[in-house]
Order: sequence, then C-alpha cells, then structure tokens
Amino acid sequence: RGSAGARQTRVARASRSPAPMEAQAGCGTAFGLQYLYRFLDAAAKQIMPPEEVTVERTRFAVQRPLGEGGFSYVYLVREVPDARGQDFALKRVLLQDGQDEDEDEDAAQAAIEASMKDVLKQQSGEQTFPRQTAFGSYGSGSGVMQASFEVSSLWSVIGKQETKSNDTTSTKSHEASWSSIIDPVNGKVVQGVYLFHSPRYATSNIENLGKPENVSVAKALGLDNDDTYRRADMLGSARRVAKDGQVYYDWEMVASPPPKECPSAVGCLYPDHIYLMSATVRGGDLYVLSVDAFPENWRQAGNSLRRLRGSFEVTPEDIAPLESKVGTEATDAEVA
Repeated sequence: RGSAGARQTRVARASRSPAPMEAQAGCGTAFGLQYLYRFLDAAAKQIMPPEEVTVERTRFAVQRPLGEGGFSYVYLVREVPDARGQDFALKRVLLQDGQDEDEDEDAAQAAIEASMKDVLKQQSGEQTFPRQTAFGSYGSGSGVMQASFEVSSLWSVIGKQETKSNDTTSTKSHEASWSSIIDPVNGKVVQGVYLFHSPRYATSNIENLGKPENVSVAKALGLDNDDTYRRADMLGSARRVAKDGQVYYDWEMVASPPPKECPSAVGCLYPDHIYLMSATVRGGDLYVLSVDAFPENWRQAGNSLRRLRGSFEVTPEDIAPLESKVGTEATDAEVA
C-alpha cells in the first residue's frame, strides 16, 4: 500500500479508460493519446511493489518479477531476515475501474494478503526432507549397505536409475543416478546426482587418505577416467562426522570447460560442472556421492545443495540414517 500502490492505481485506470478523453479531442490529439496510453500501460508493467511488504506480521523483500497475467503480476519475495533461505511468490492484483481509489487499494492489498497467507499455509512448517535411497534392495547377504541423502519436499527429483555391474574389472560394482532436481521457483538446480559403490577399497578408513584438502579426489575415488573430474579444481573441503561416529570427507569441485570450448580469451561465463561430493569407507567398501549442481542457478541454490551433500549417509539396513555434524577440521571456499 502507499505511494507505489497509488501510482499503479492511476496508471491502470488511464490505460483502460481512453474513450471519454478521446471523445473530447481532435484526431491529432487522439493519435497522441493512443501513444500515451501505450506508454502508461508499458510503464505499469515495470512498476515494482515496495522493496518490502508485510503479510501476517512477516516481512518479505521483493527480489524480481516472475510472471504476469491479465489482471495481476507475480514477484519472487524472500522472508526478512532470511534465516531459512526460503522464497515465496507474491501476487499483486491490478486495480479495477469503477471503484473508489481507497477501495481499490484495500481490495488489492486484501488479495495480496490472501494469496500470501495461502502460500504460507502451504509451505510454512510443512517442508520436509525425505531421503532418496540406493543399494538397499540387495538383501543383508549382499554386503552392500544403503546409501541415502535428503532432498527438500518442495523440489522434484527426476529420473532415478540403479545398475549393478557384471564387469569384474570395474572399480564400481553398483551405481545409482538421478537425472535432475527441479526447484519450482528457480528451475533446474541439479543436472545429475550420482552414487557409486566400490567393493574392497584400498583402505578401511577414509581418514587413511590424509586430510581432505590434500586428497587427489578423482584418483582416490576411482573417477579419474572421467575428464571433468580430472580437471576439476578443489574449492573447499571438510571432515564430517555422523552421529553414529562414521567419518565422511566432503569436497566442492569446479570444472571449467576446455579452453577450446570457450568463445573468448578470458574464458567461459559459467563452469561446466560444480560438484558437491562426499565419500566414506564402511565395511571395507567405498561409497561416493556426487551432486552435479546446475551452474546458472548456483547462487540461488548453493546453500540448499550443500545441505543435501551434508545429509549423505551410508548405513546398514537395520539402522536408520541420523543427522550428521561437521567435525572440527574443516576448510571451505564459496564458489563465486
């Protein structure tokens, strides 16, 4: 409400009520007024709501437009303070002709509050983090433990596949993958999730590899046959300990495109891949999670994807995964 809303009221009226004014004008004036109305109509679409709005005693900061319809506009807003990192959709309704201006503003504000209340009712307190699982269906005699990670219930996880290799020379006997993860606000945030199981690993404890920042990740995890992992640079690492005492190593890796694929001498706009990786050795076997983040939406989804990576656990089937915590030895660098 306020001056921004009042301006939109007047602009919306002018753009929808040209006939009375044109009736009093000559042809030349009417021709000029048509352009004025078009200008005002275009301007109305550019008018953003106030930088902050309050709904149900909760403040939201307006981020950017999401879309528009015949009588309303939808904006991306974020709760202030942004403690949970949650985004919401705010619907702003255009004011209608034939009503008192104060009534128009009250009606528009009521519509916004009703829309936001509905969004808050659907999302606030109802977001859950169900686990995506793999390798848990082979039975207790298979020697393969269940691997899992958590994904927000607001996101869509698409295209799971799970395979068992019959190649005795392969370092990976089981693989699982998900083709993408979609955020309803930002779109694709992950362009692939991969879980690898390698039996009879060279060491019985991940810590025998040394400190996580000193590990040659692609070679140590048996991924050096993939060029993108080989040329990826490490930007962050951490030692993580689950509540059951199991130790995990976490890494952030960034792989830029090969120089020949970049159109400019200064390099490409986005990296090819941003890998959030986690690995552990349990029961003598190596388990690896690799989350291939979608680079264009990294800034919006990076923190949520770190949470996903940090939820990775490997457990025997009779033990439910527990929340993990970050150990004391950790280094981290944010991807620019």
